[in-house]
Amino acid sequence: MSKWVEGAQKSTTGYLFAIRTLEGDDLLGFVEVNGILWNQGTAWLGIGVGDQENRGKGIGAEAMSLALRFAFHELNLHRVQLTVFAYNNRAIALYEKLGFQREGVYREFLHRDGLRYDMYLYGLLRREWEAQQMRP
Repeated sequence: MSKWVEGAQKSTTGYLFAIRTLEGDDLLGFVEVNGILWNQGTAWLGIGVGDQENRGKGIGAEAMSLALRFAFHELNLHRVQLTVFAYNNRAIALYEKLGFQREGVYREFLHRDGLRYDMYLYGLLRREWEAQQMRP
């Protein structure tokens, strides 16, 4: 993991952020804006919340919202995209709530426990994100 963090620190095409508690500074997960194509204004977004006990509490939603604000306001990106496996219903619901649109399917991409799962491609454009921010 330390090599991953070191690589992120040296990167000119990505940013890695820790998700921590305010009270104890405990590490809960990460959010990453990476694979930035500066000339195109596009990037990938990824998130991971470690322990099961920290899921379903809004931590991922807050981290993703902050990462999107960073991507569109600070980095001046035009588009952010991500992938998610079809069985991850909670993540899909979050991404769609944040305004991401399903744009494609990598059919039977993942083989896990003897089953095949699709992987979805989602994208969010700055104008869509800005319109979502205007809603009450």
